[in-house]
Amino acid sequence: MKKLQTVAVVLGLCAAVGQAQAAVAAAQSDSTYVQVGATAAGGSGHPGQAGQPGIGVHNVADFTKVAFSGLQQMVPADANGVTKIAAAPGSHRDMGDFNFTKVANSDVYFGEWSQTGDVADGTHTVYYAGKDKTTNMPTTGQADYAVVGINNYSGNNLLTGTFKANFATNKLSGSIANSGLSVAVNANINSADASFKGNALANGSMTGATQGHFFGHSAAQLAGIATFSDRSKDVSFGGSKKP
Repeated sequence: MKKLQTVAVVLGLCAAVGQAQAAVAAAQSDSTYVQVGATAAGGSGHPGQAGQPGIGVHNVADFTKVAFSGLQQMVPADANGVTKIAAAPGSHRDMGDFNFTKVANSDVYFGEWSQTGDVADGTHTVYYAGKDKTTNMPTTGQADYAVVGINNYSGNNLLTGTFKANFATNKLSGSIANSGLSVAVNANINSADASFKGNALANGSMTGATQGHFFGHSAAQLAGIATFSDRSKDVSFGGSKKP
């Protein structure tokens, strides 16, 4: 309970921050409830520096973003590397439920949020936010990425799989799955912006869309989201190049 109250206080202390922001590549499936992007300079009690990947929540300091790294300092990740923050009590109950993690050896985060912790409550939102968007995209060759996804996280149900990037043809494809959900992506890579965008397929039949970015030197990492008409199936994902 103390950790939850601390998180709520940190979110509330961000109301008077400035507007300066650094470049952070980020996206969320719906901006109604949470918004991701770069943090601004914080006041007393605000962990992290300006320009860090962060998240803001509706009804808490007008979506002012708090660094994911700061939240992880207060609520350590579980054995799978996922930080779980349940709804805070009292006046901060609008903070909702978070599950997020980071791509190893990077400042790239991805996760999910819902108001009640139930992905079927109509508020389920997936997101990613990262620093160091790739500026030297490969133009030849291929790379495989070990990818992890988050959807309705319960402690033992991360989606896992492999994505393949073909930098000569600017295509990204692959799939991730757990025992209850599979998500395949087929996207076009935009090397000029180190981004990708295309189609997604859930459980072999539900069509949707995917988008994301590459991060690090020579596209060492990637992160993105896949969204569907049934938002309970929405997934965030991230991964690193395989050796």
